[in-house]
Amino acid sequence: MLIKLTGGAVFDPEHEIDGQVRDIFVRDGVIVDASADDKIDNEYDLRGKVVMAGAVDMHSHIGGGKVNIARILFPEDHRADPVHRTELLRSGVGHAAPSTFATGYRYAEMGYTSVF
Repeated sequence: MLIKLTGGAVFDPEHEIDGQVRDIFVRDGVIVDASADDKIDNEYDLRGKVVMAGAVDMHSHIGGGKVNIARILFPEDHRADPVHRTELLRSGVGHAAPSTFATGYRYAEMGYTSVF
């Protein structure tokens, strides 16, 4: 299966690509060069999006002591939140101090793969 990621701003420090807009082809989870003869099975329009292998936040306070105390001191914040609990989002979101689950999902949506 060949996937085409179209028009994203690519960041790849290893190959000295710094925000260049380009297409990327992926076959079986590996980036490949594609020829004009290749059949594209899926194409995703990534114009206006950032394409990168993943991001690592080396300094975060999402699980720090003060944030966790805030979560404990404001349980009503999570109970009153309009986001319903699901199998994955067990703690609600909260406004003053989002749950670690909700924060993790938000980091993942931004492309982070690791947060320390």
